[in-house]
Amino acid sequence: MSYGVLGSKSGHLLVETLTGSAETPSDAAFDRFQTVWGATWVPGRLTLTALHLTFMPNRVGRGAAMLKLDLRDLTGVELGGGVVQRTVGLRTPGHVGRLRCLGAPALAEQVAALADAARHAPPRPPRRRTGTPGAAAPIRGVPRLSGP
Repeated sequence: MSYGVLGSKSGHLLVETLTGSAETPSDAAFDRFQTVWGATWVPGRLTLTALHLTFMPNRVGRGAAMLKLDLRDLTGVELGGGVVQRTVGLRTPGHVGRLRCLGAPALAEQVAALADAARHAPPRPPRRRTGTPGAAAPIRGVPRLSGP
């Protein structure tokens, strides 16, 4: 799967808590986001890749409170009502994030398709480290020196 950006939208995000415990890493991310911003509509930019959904708030001073969700953790994508700006509900086991934006129906379809594809993708194998810890990798074209 590619990590390239598949979509980006400006909008407002509101996080609602359904249960008190964080079951997934995305629920923990929702908890951290809600601790900083509370229950308010937060303006920002949503960026969508094949594996993650990232929301970066507009306010400069709170850049540490960005939200990054793993699409495999989404249990549902909902389309809410509205006349001009509709909402896209991003449901996890413990939270619902509501994104209010223009073009919400197309975004909801795209997120649902990517979340379904991410859930059915084979898990990635763990990274293997080569060599000894702390040893510098040899530089090409430079002979190794040995001895004192």
